[in-house]
Amino acid sequence: MTGINLPFVTGEFDHLFICFVLEHLADPPNALLGLKRYIRPGGSVTVIEGDHGSYFSHPESREAYRAVRCLIDLQSRLGGDALIGRRLFPLLANAGFKNVSVSPRMIYVDSSKPDLVEGFTIQTFIAMVEGVKSQAVETGLIEKAVWDKGVRDLYRAAEKDGTFCYTFFKAKGLK
Repeated sequence: MTGINLPFVTGEFDHLFICFVLEHLADPPNALLGLKRYIRPGGSVTVIEGDHGSYFSHPESREAYRAVRCLIDLQSRLGGDALIGRRLFPLLANAGFKNVSVSPRMIYVDSSKPDLVEGFTIQTFIAMVEGVKSQAVETGLIEKAVWDKGVRDLYRAAEKDGTFCYTFFKAKGLK
């Protein structure tokens, strides 16, 4: 990204907000360096990324973890990093940002939060996992029967007596 010219001048922004972007890039360190030049001296950056490896649920299921792992592995094969949340501190520090701080933001979902059950557990997380089914099975990462059980078990965590947890990471730094 340092070689890409965006339609902004150097130092144009007081603050940049980057959310759910770095996990999809092949070279996040270079992207941060490239974007940093658009922040004025003394300006700041906020980066929010997830970490699919932080997922856990009740009831626990080995097959569900395997299905989620397929999402992580397939994103890695495409040059991304679905575990990038845990790396935000070194990424920002190595890009030269100062006073870097990272705070984990866990989302915990149970049936007392029906909007989160539907909106996050089912329509966001499980939908992401389901979206890689054909690639996961066709590439041999997982057998179809194991996949199907894993996805059923993910939905099971969204039922009345189930729970679901996931962690996002929010990082801040100064130029």
